[in-house]
Amino acid sequence: MASVFTFLLLSSFVLSVSNAQQPSSSSRPSGLVFTVSRDPSTLQYLTKISLGKVPVNIVVDLGRKSSWIYSSRGCAAAAISGVVTAQSNNLKNGEWVSGPNVTVRGISFGCEESAGALRGLAKGARGIVGLGRSGLSLTSQFASAFRFSRKFAMELSSTSEGTLYFGDGPYTNQQFRQPLAYTPLLTNSYFPTDYFVDVKYIEAGNENVTYDKGLLSINKKTGIGGTKFSTLVPYTTMETSIYKALTSLYFQRAKAMGISMVAPVAPFSACFNASTIESRPDGLVVPTIVLGLRNDAFWQMTGPANSLKLVKDNVYCLAFVDGGSKPKTSIVIGGHQMQFNIMEFDIPRSRLGFSPPVQV
Repeated sequence: MASVFTFLLLSSFVLSVSNAQQPSSSSRPSGLVFTVSRDPSTLQYLTKISLGKVPVNIVVDLGRKSSWIYSSRGCAAAAISGVVTAQSNNLKNGEWVSGPNVTVRGISFGCEESAGALRGLAKGARGIVGLGRSGLSLTSQFASAFRFSRKFAMELSSTSEGTLYFGDGPYTNQQFRQPLAYTPLLTNSYFPTDYFVDVKYIEAGNENVTYDKGLLSINKKTGIGGTKFSTLVPYTTMETSIYKALTSLYFQRAKAMGISMVAPVAPFSACFNASTIESRPDGLVVPTIVLGLRNDAFWQMTGPANSLKLVKDNVYCLAFVDGGSKPKTSIVIGGHQMQFNIMEFDIPRSRLGFSPPVQV
């Protein structure tokens, strides 16, 4: 992942297309819907956007300020268009229905002429779509054009196509889920486009993890600390002392359940013999990890859906990674932990809504 982060820091695209007009459309859908897939090599999430008549695969970056695409024909090419066509997401009798395609003009994208800009991105990707808290994000531009709420939702998956929604719900599978739980989104003036939440406690197997609580507060002078979400990070990273405390307690609780440890498999350090894990119709019997959030909400992770990863025959690993002793953000919740949830980012209300994950 280092190459991706380096790229994001060093990319120098400067041309904004369709910046002479504000995004606009005569259509008034309740929202828009796009499919999302996970690249098996980079573990990045991709969606497809039709620019004019050209469908383009682009990587989804949850916290990025703006979007850009690569053009081998130059940034003045006709193929680089601020006209976007998308499938609408509408309501019928209070339920989600697939609507007609709608078109918006004046969407602003950055443009990159150097093929080197694609280094580190998933094969076939031609850019990045930014969903961060910014007026230049695709979320804000769609909301301005279609006059729906400035919010979006994701349902990520590693086993099938996921979904990315803009605007209002309900969402495709929401009627089969429990109601969304909500927690406030925090602001970090040093990383203003990222989505932070306030983690009050961490549990593993119904026991509290002991760690320095100050690490999960955002330092107002430096922006260091706290907890955020990232679709570019495949597995949740934790500051070293938090990570060691979590894995140590998880080992204890797993051992008490008769689960045997095996040699670690990189990048993970906590791995288990799958044959010693009890399997039931509703999932594997393993310790549950919980992040306690504001408003009495809690983010629950259990089994291969979002806490374990089957890394080879008969071996599951705890899908968390040591993020080092001095990370800028103490916990970065990655794609694996976000999948199989409906996650709603409501920017005007500055809140995150999420559903309990579906077990796989």
